[in-house]
Amino acid sequence: MIKKLFLLLILTFIITQSFTIIRVEGNPAIHVSDVSNEVYPYNKYPLDTNDSYCSFFFLVFVVDTSDTGVQLKTYTNDSSVSISTPAFKNSSSQMLPIYANNKTPNSYSLLFTAEYTNDSSISTSIIINYYCEYIPRESMKINLYYTGKYKHPIYPYSTIMYITGLKYPLGRLQVDKPSNVRVDSIRPFLYHIGDDFNGVIEPNFNISLWFLDSSNKKYSLNFTIPSLIYSNSNIQEKDITFNIYPNQTSVTEFGYSCLPIYSITLNETLGLSDPFFINKNTAFSPWASYEIPGKGTTFLGQVLNSYSIDAQINGTLTTIYSEQNLNVSNIFDRDFPPIQIDLSQSLPSLSSVFSIKFNSTQKFDLFDYPIGWVEGFTNTYKWPLGFESGHNFNFSFKSSHLQSTNSVNPFNSLSFNQSPYITKINAPQVVDINTLPILELDSFNSTHLYDQVYLFRIKIKPTYISKGYSTYIKFNDNVNNILRYESMSDVENNVYETVVNFHVRIFESLRIGDSYSRQSQFYFPSLYYSIDPLLKFDFQYLDLVTVLVGNVTYLLNNIDVTNKSVDNIMYFNYNGTGAPQDNTINFSLFIFSQEFKLTGLVDLNQTRTSTWNSTISKYQIEFTIPANTRPGPLGFALICGYSSAFLSDFLPYSSQLIIESQHFDGYGPIFSNIEKVNSSNQFGWKFTIDDPINGFDYGDIIVRGEMDSSIYRFHLTTQNLTRGDRFNGDYQINITLPSKCASQNYIITEVKLYDTQGYQGEFSISSGFNSVKNPFINYLSDPTINKIYKTCSGGITTDGINSSPPILNSFTPSLVQNADGTQSISFSFEAVDIQSGLKDKQYPIVYIQTTDFRTLECISSITSINETTATYSCTIELPVGFGYNSDIIFSVYGFINNGGYYSGYSSESLKNLSFIYSMSNIALTQAIKINGCSKFVSGDSELWITGRGFNSTNQQVYVKYYGDPYFNQIIVPKKVYFSAMFIKNIKPTDKPFIIKVQDLPLVSNEFTVIPIVYNFTIPLAPTETPTSTPTETPTPTPTETPTPTTPTSTPIPTSSPIPTNKPQVCLGDPVCGGTNQGYCSPTGCICYQPWIGNDCNSQVIIIPQPSTNTSQPSTELPIIDNNNQTSNSTNYLFKSLISIVSLRELNFNSNEINLYRFDKWIYTPINHVKSQYFTSIQSDPKSINPLTTNITVTLEWFNQTTIIQFANNNITMNPSSVKYTIEITEYKFINQLNSLQLIMSALFETSNEDTCSLKEFGDTSNGDNSNFFKIQIDNHSLYGRFIKRAIIDSKVSSIENQLLDSEMKSIQTSSTSQSFIGITIPNYKQSIVIDPDFSVLIDSKSISNEDNNSVCTSNKSKLSSAQLAGIIIGSVAFTAVVIISVVYLVVKNRKSELFQKNVEKKLQKMN
Repeated sequence: MIKKLFLLLILTFIITQSFTIIRVEGNPAIHVSDVSNEVYPYNKYPLDTNDSYCSFFFLVFVVDTSDTGVQLKTYTNDSSVSISTPAFKNSSSQMLPIYANNKTPNSYSLLFTAEYTNDSSISTSIIINYYCEYIPRESMKINLYYTGKYKHPIYPYSTIMYITGLKYPLGRLQVDKPSNVRVDSIRPFLYHIGDDFNGVIEPNFNISLWFLDSSNKKYSLNFTIPSLIYSNSNIQEKDITFNIYPNQTSVTEFGYSCLPIYSITLNETLGLSDPFFINKNTAFSPWASYEIPGKGTTFLGQVLNSYSIDAQINGTLTTIYSEQNLNVSNIFDRDFPPIQIDLSQSLPSLSSVFSIKFNSTQKFDLFDYPIGWVEGFTNTYKWPLGFESGHNFNFSFKSSHLQSTNSVNPFNSLSFNQSPYITKINAPQVVDINTLPILELDSFNSTHLYDQVYLFRIKIKPTYISKGYSTYIKFNDNVNNILRYESMSDVENNVYETVVNFHVRIFESLRIGDSYSRQSQFYFPSLYYSIDPLLKFDFQYLDLVTVLVGNVTYLLNNIDVTNKSVDNIMYFNYNGTGAPQDNTINFSLFIFSQEFKLTGLVDLNQTRTSTWNSTISKYQIEFTIPANTRPGPLGFALICGYSSAFLSDFLPYSSQLIIESQHFDGYGPIFSNIEKVNSSNQFGWKFTIDDPINGFDYGDIIVRGEMDSSIYRFHLTTQNLTRGDRFNGDYQINITLPSKCASQNYIITEVKLYDTQGYQGEFSISSGFNSVKNPFINYLSDPTINKIYKTCSGGITTDGINSSPPILNSFTPSLVQNADGTQSISFSFEAVDIQSGLKDKQYPIVYIQTTDFRTLECISSITSINETTATYSCTIELPVGFGYNSDIIFSVYGFINNGGYYSGYSSESLKNLSFIYSMSNIALTQAIKINGCSKFVSGDSELWITGRGFNSTNQQVYVKYYGDPYFNQIIVPKKVYFSAMFIKNIKPTDKPFIIKVQDLPLVSNEFTVIPIVYNFTIPLAPTETPTSTPTETPTPTPTETPTPTTPTSTPIPTSSPIPTNKPQVCLGDPVCGGTNQGYCSPTGCICYQPWIGNDCNSQVIIIPQPSTNTSQPSTELPIIDNNNQTSNSTNYLFKSLISIVSLRELNFNSNEINLYRFDKWIYTPINHVKSQYFTSIQSDPKSINPLTTNITVTLEWFNQTTIIQFANNNITMNPSSVKYTIEITEYKFINQLNSLQLIMSALFETSNEDTCSLKEFGDTSNGDNSNFFKIQIDNHSLYGRFIKRAIIDSKVSSIENQLLDSEMKSIQTSSTSQSFIGITIPNYKQSIVIDPDFSVLIDSKSISNEDNNSVCTSNKSKLSSAQLAGIIIGSVAFTAVVIISVVYLVVKNRKSELFQKNVEKKLQKMN
């Protein structure tokens, strides 16, 4: 009864919280509530975007509290709605799924009723209101973000589509597209669009999105999408050098999947994008691997058999090399003969032994082989396990394994070496599943620890207690992600606790299993898993929208990494500049390495996680750029939360991190020369290892006996050099054989060579690898280069072979209880070979197995050895819970004699020899174990420690720092869980230190923490250094213009992060003015000269230098339209006026404290294109000692395109433009929290009354990170830009621009339009400098009453045929107290004296 009362409280809360649910009066014995799980269950758009039918799903929870046992009847008032079989049900409660399908746009009320079958008067009803809506055409906005197609095309999509303006997610998006194009839904409102190679290339492709509007009519939105495949880089065939390794048509692999390699060297300097190369036979492209000055960039790829390598040349695919008769032979066989199964009796803890056996005369090529249950647990093994006797050309195989004696299945299905044939193994005892309790989840709790790491605490309901019975928890249906006894914080109550890192994989599901071959239902996050009590799997993580990442800057940019790594910091915002409200929001930076490009695997050790910088209100990530990284924009992924990543290619160019380097090396070391060494009793290889840029660091080489599998391991460093240096040096490996030996090949089976930046050369004869990394690239024509045949004698036969394998004389295991609470098993054993003796330096392995193929390996060491006998020993620590309430079995393999034969002993063989082969019910210990920790940066003082056994209040952490002989610091944890603890007060250190956890008598293992060390070369403040003008335009420029010289200067320090504009939607029809005027980039439209503007529809025009105004810093620019002299054209007179209205001091609430106006300027000419003006004000005039603040304005006229530098930014000055350099000296602020705001007015007016006007304010898209305003009247416009930076106190700082039209009561009629812009300057001490500029443009579109927010006279209803003459005033950042009056006079045939007087009167009023 208590449970039911508790349940009623929960139901009451649910009902009162749901506004869409209306409870109808009913009998209190029946309680009904809606517990629908979906995020948007009650309001939806149609299931398909071009359809008119919605589908709804509800969950209704019904509870009968009467205990009468009477059956309930449930029904609705809608016959088209179906009630499905209960998702959960017990004697008193049930959860019913309800489906309402094929609902047209309308509002609906569903009456759900539950009543007794024998008395309909006892009933309770609820009303569920829901609504099917048309997709709102007016508010929906399609935002497209395009890749810059830089040198790192990792994922196959070129466009991100983000849909805004919708209340609910769309259903299935209906798209018309080419067959090779994919539109993938990533999350609600977010899609990726990309194309696959289909034999042809085009710069763009078209897609159409189909929708249904509210009038039930279908319509499409059409978009042109850039192809990711089509390159922005055009190359010439004469610059391409092609090589194939080996250069022959018949190739024999000397390693598994060791394929031929081709290289393409491009003998020209690349721009921002890579050229496009592809193997048309496989649709794979080569990767840029290295670049040597003067020798070009080299791309590497692999081929299978025939191939055709094509390149994009002049926009089309051209075959540069083809070979259709290449034959690649694979001589490696990875199959075993059919197997047989031997069954043995059960062990004490109800496990039974079965053995797999077969004989083979087929050569064994040292490959790994999996053994496991079909759709169950599997493990992968390698030699020597199972190899009972013989050699690799003729051997017997036998391995023993465990299965549970009891099972709900009559047999288990075994898979061996991925054979298509399944072997059925009968279960010794079949258990009736109906006699067992259901496997159920009792409770689930999650706690966020740090970064993307959570602690899960899971309790499963008491199930079943029996000898040999055990349960486990499986995550994401992955048999390699299992929780067992080692994760149980409370064994008696079935409580598990574990730490989960979502860098690896997001949490998708949970499932409970047991040793009887049962598995529970799947439990999914956010869904209900219990009805008594009503419980939901309450785990959710934020699904971040990648395109909301913005304002990306860096501590350093334009970084030279030639032969040196450089530490840096990234700064950015997410969805604005506010502080995160949820501490689980975090981001991780992963730099695209060559290894990632080849394998697609993310190395978690190379990721770096964000922290929130409250001082600058940005996220920041500290990271290191490896030496000799490829020049150009750095390729990286910003992993957003847990399920998505934002690729750097989609950032605007102004937010790219530009790398400079004289070299590029993403390629591992290779062998440039190999010599075989073979003397009487010694042999080996002499290698020359080449890595001319990064240099060789270290390597590992394994040599195996082809017949006896003997192993010889070599570790190389530069300490082993016999000649040369790390860039080109000689190394030698040698093997010495005894006088008795068997004639056989010795083969280099594995090679791993690393350079100083971690790039790898790799080779293996047994496991597949990407051939591009093969260090034998120069020797692929010689499949014997890695083999040396050693002829031996002195054995029973002339070739030294001894066909009598070693014999095991003794085998003794012993269980050891260690003082620290752990348990170990030690083994001692002896083997003998009378005829040839045991081979030295070969170490047999003892295997310890329990059920589900869980296996431990104990590698032995040689205790003693003589001509006939060898003794061995090994010790291994048992994981907590390994063997608890179960059995474990032993086997030993890997005895090799000097005559080329090996032997091994399965558990069954050990049993037959009367050796101890098993143990049962290993005790469950309380050991403390440290498994890992959070990343620790030098200078940090906090650390998360993960492991097990931490749930004691008496535990302390002991720390031993580098160089200390003892643990000399004791720390009491601040937070403690069973599997994690949090400590503070670690001393600042950049050296490794050791930690251990102690709770006497228990002591954990010692764990070494290796700090991440950064060496920042400048103060830790974000600096945006000048970015060089791109040397390559993403699409060809239609007209050639002279390239201005980019100035260079010493970067100015930065005091605050400089904001960057968010990507803009490309405007215009056609987009960006069409292919001859501009192109659409991730930032928005990028225009070709002379076109400018956010839609590339304004054009720079040349006008004479205006006359100088000697009374104030204003400029008149007369414009005569000579391009529109048709007989029906009308001549208009326009004037524009740019002025400073006032300067005011604001407090921290943006309230006005002081106001200043100006009335007199002192003029000084400098030269024929430059003039200077001076004025001053008294700052803080109410004080006893006011301060004189000086304002100096310098005007400069530009006759041609010029690049200037201001505030670490390159600014392009267009021809016929004027630049204002304005400096304000010290200002006396009343309060340090106050700021200055400069209020500007922009007025544009015409004498023609029959016209339209329009004004806009927003962000620019060309990468200059500015604001813009635009005032347009009819077919003329005035345009201004305001860069969001200034030089404040000799440092680059950000400033803010605001539109103040509503506050200042601006004018807007059809013929007169005015805007007020406030430029807010932060508190400063010494001076500020800004640098605005103005240009004259001509545009191509007139304003009409069809334009949103336009103001028109009543009879202005169509576009003018005249060309639009526009005036663009680009104001970088006004901070001077100055009057700027720019008067544009357009004279065609007449003048208007009255109009001129009106403008002059307005100017006087404003001043």
